[in-house]
Amino acid sequence: MDEILTIKQTYYGIASPIENVLELTRALNRWYLAYPEHNFLHPCVIEGRAALVCQGDLSHLDEQAYIELRVIAEQFHLFLKQDSRTAASAKEFANCRRNIALVLTFCVIMIATSRRVSAGDFKNPAGVSSVSAHLSMQTKVEGGYGGENVISLRNAHVPSAEQVMASYAKQKTSIKVDAQAEVKILAFLNMAYQPESADPQTIHADIIEIAKYYAQFPGVVHLLQELNQQKVVLKYKADTWQAQAWGNQHAVDSVIISFDTRIGAQLINEPDCHANPACHISPADALLHELLHAKLMLLDSQHFIDAGNMQANLYPFEHEREVLIDENQLYAEMNQEDGLSRPLRKRHTGELFHVNCAACTPNEIIASR
Repeated sequence: MDEILTIKQTYYGIASPIENVLELTRALNRWYLAYPEHNFLHPCVIEGRAALVCQGDLSHLDEQAYIELRVIAEQFHLFLKQDSRTAASAKEFANCRRNIALVLTFCVIMIATSRRVSAGDFKNPAGVSSVSAHLSMQTKVEGGYGGENVISLRNAHVPSAEQVMASYAKQKTSIKVDAQAEVKILAFLNMAYQPESADPQTIHADIIEIAKYYAQFPGVVHLLQELNQQKVVLKYKADTWQAQAWGNQHAVDSVIISFDTRIGAQLINEPDCHANPACHISPADALLHELLHAKLMLLDSQHFIDAGNMQANLYPFEHEREVLIDENQLYAEMNQEDGLSRPLRKRHTGELFHVNCAACTPNEIIASR
């Protein structure tokens, strides 16, 4: 993941390298979730030493948050410093290497537990850590393995695979493809996609499939119409879904979306979720999430910037909340159109899995598990 890569690059070349960046990222994300009101963390190098700059005067604003962050810093041998730029010379931070891109991942939990998932993994589903918290519109948090929290549904059950299949079969007969919209969407996706020689040969066919799929849903057609004249770039990156805003603190110039047309996501982790399309989304649906990021970044860029999202913060919770609101609305509309039960969620979580389809039907989802 790019968050891990960013930290590795930031601390590259220091005398005492960080031994376990993955564990550091886990710890920082747990701290972030516990204290989102203090959402400023900036990894950098100060006088040749790995450092972590936190909110100014944090030790007085929230002593417990500062103590817990200091424990993390001591565990990973980081120099913890409270931001003093408002009162001191900016020269103090001249040695900090800053990342100019804001990286947003489709599933934050993958920072901590990214792995390739096979069907066998879901016979006894692994717990989902508290990095991502709530999944569906009705959830509760319970104690999980290793002392971390896991998510489960509250007063609701995931519809069975049979129910999803029956609903899909009934609704599918009435759904139509907007042929004109399909042509325009395909042109947009082909224009945005920047191929490289090592990219899979299946991508072009997958993009055609995605365009046809999108043209079935008026809400998706409208989203692509809004983005048509915007600078959105699609780049293949194996096992990855993420949006990256490029610009500065005054403007968002473009959004780069890293994508893999053969990677779906399981967003609900319940015993009944094995081979159940109600717990999963297709690669095409995952791309919609990233396009919603791009919409807010580019079409409402001033709001995005005013919220501090182009600063060197580790994770912009408010922006992700706004994206999930839009995602839930869009998925709900799509569910009404084609009879599927795409998961509606409040926060990010999930595990990636490989599929052989870009816009998977329920049968294809089941075959992939």
